[in-house]
Amino acid sequence: MYLRVATPDSNGIMALNELGRPIIDTIRTDGNGNGYRVLPAGHYLLLDQDRVDDRRYRQLLMDHARPALYTEPVDKACLDRWLHGPFGVVTIRGGDTAHVELDLIDQCPWTNTPCVHYHGPLPP
Repeated sequence: MYLRVATPDSNGIMALNELGRPIIDTIRTDGNGNGYRVLPAGHYLLLDQDRVDDRRYRQLLMDHARPALYTEPVDKACLDRWLHGPFGVVTIRGGDTAHVELDLIDQCPWTNTPCVHYHGPLPP
């Protein structure tokens, strides 16, 4: 996972993924999926590799510009939200210890392309 400084909304819980901001750190997990990082006080977004920059976004726009046998073209408005958010903000206060749980659940292979609707047969 990657960490980017965030500017939260007025409620302090959501923020946009601003691609112009640098990635300030990474978190690697152990075999049990636990990762640890010491951070200064501030607001952060936790991002996966696909949302660090717009490479996957641009590739999806090219690969799914037109309908295919079992898929519709990519929904660009949906893809914009997928890349930029808003996402939940992790807020660290000075001297605090924060525990953040982020459940990552793998998707079925026929539905794992963001913002592309699959309408074909399901595998047996």
